Amino acid sequence: EVSFNANLASDFVFRGFSYTDNGPALQGGMDYSHDSGAYAGTWLSNLDDGTDTDYEYDLYAGYWMEVGELEVDLGLVSYNYGDGGYDTAEAYAVITKDALSLSVYADVDAYSTTHISAGYSASLPQEMTLDLTAGYLIDGNETWEDDIVDMTATIGKSFDVADVSLTVSNVDYTFAEDDTLVFLTVGTEF
Repeated sequence: EVSFNANLASDFVFRGFSYTDNGPALQGGMDYSHDSGAYAGTWLSNLDDGTDTDYEYDLYAGYWMEVGELEVDLGLVSYNYGDGGYDTAEAYAVITKDALSLSVYADVDAYSTTHISAGYSASLPQEMTLDLTAGYLIDGNETWEDDIVDMTATIGKSFDVADVSLTVSNVDYTFAEDDTLVFLTVGTEF
């Protein structure tokens, strides 16, 4: 099965940091999934992060399976930044049980970082959803000069034509210019 997605976001925020200087982002991707649990995809977004590149594209592949009452997702994602020279890749494992999830993303290329996060998802009245995430970035070779804690809370609702979500993101990092960011995302899948 092949699917496509497109998003318009008022800010491109990843692990607590804005990658578009608090400006809008147009994003889109394509995913392939197989009945066996194997999947692969790509994703693209514009950037404005003070580097020499103005776009990011990601490539990823993985395998999803059920182990008892757990859902297990294992894979590899590469982050590519055109001419910016900051390309890297992470291996990941995500374990989900009911509304709770735990994920580990370990850099296997350039930065020797490991990002660990825990998540909780809940249904709200009016067919809305709530997603809470807390993450911790372990800086293996002191690239960032400090470990980083990030937290997000997202309220979302699906409509016939699009999915809409409002996210509040906070990062605890010595050199962060904006500790708390709020952004709106409108997206669709087809």
